[in-house]
Amino acid sequence: MKFKDYLRDRLLYIIIYFISTFLTITIMMLDLIIRQETLNISNIIYAFMLSFILLCILITIDYMKKRKFYRILNYGLDKNKELQYIFNMPDNINKEYDAIKELLINNYITYKNTLEKYIKASKTHTDFNNRWVHQMKTPISVIKLILENEKDKSIDENTKRSYESIEEEIEKLSHGLEMALYTLRVKDFELDFKVEEVSLLEVVRNVINENKTSFIVNSIYPKIVSKEDQIVKSDKKWVKFVVSQIISNGIKYSKVKESKDKDISILIYKERDRTILSIEDKGVGIPKQDLDRVFNPFFTGRNGRTYLESTGMGLYLSKDICERLGHGLYIESVEGEGTKVTVIFYHGNSIYDLGKS
Repeated sequence: MKFKDYLRDRLLYIIIYFISTFLTITIMMLDLIIRQETLNISNIIYAFMLSFILLCILITIDYMKKRKFYRILNYGLDKNKELQYIFNMPDNINKEYDAIKELLINNYITYKNTLEKYIKASKTHTDFNNRWVHQMKTPISVIKLILENEKDKSIDENTKRSYESIEEEIEKLSHGLEMALYTLRVKDFELDFKVEEVSLLEVVRNVINENKTSFIVNSIYPKIVSKEDQIVKSDKKWVKFVVSQIISNGIKYSKVKESKDKDISILIYKERDRTILSIEDKGVGIPKQDLDRVFNPFFTGRNGRTYLESTGMGLYLSKDICERLGHGLYIESVEGEGTKVTVIFYHGNSIYDLGKS
């Protein structure tokens, strides 16, 4: 609170003070007139001046006494800092201000206790989910190995196709668990990344290999257009997750399209001060009205309601991760023709470079 605000709050008291002084002097003047005594104007002016000086001294003393309280209050309002500043408020200004300070401290303690309780509950929930996801990944890996062995032993084509269908569903389950795991990790992103030189071609090939069953079962063929590898500074694990989500979406919305041409083309190239990874499918595409919202959490759009496999989290997490890493993520799509997702690795504008400065 500034001095002018302090005066504005006490304007009514100042007005009443002057009115009372004026009434006092008026009564004295009337008394002198009744007694037919001489009225000295200079005495009246002197009384007003003396009263005004005393009022200014009183206001100044009161403001100086409370100035530290106001300064700390302004600090909390202007800086938007943690609430610990309330403990620095002075004591024993008067009973009113002591009551305000006590109320603020009690509210702060209640807030901290409630916050700590929810943080503890959230951490317990996150730890449990992390353990559960890791535990589920082990039996999934075992099931995949058993299926691969049984498929190799099987002679009957129908049985092989059944095994391949089961493998595809296992891959979907594995992707779902991976998304759940990364959703939990992204909250502590700053504690869970390692900057290194990442081979984009290697990452793409690993993701294609992990999705090979889905590619084969749905007759979708990945085409790596680029033969020359590009190395970028980033976190390999997070980049792989982003690429996996994009390719997984490409498979998901290509297999439902009735067409023989279901290729997914992957292009990696360098352009001036950036490296570009482009993944383009020839699936059902995204309706124009949904394009601006595909990066919103849990948004599935018309395709999600039609094909019932979308969670609405893949692109949201990918966008969030790219922004945290200092990369760009953009999407273009024409309904009925396909979708193109582009990841841009800006040279000199990544979390690696920020960490060095």
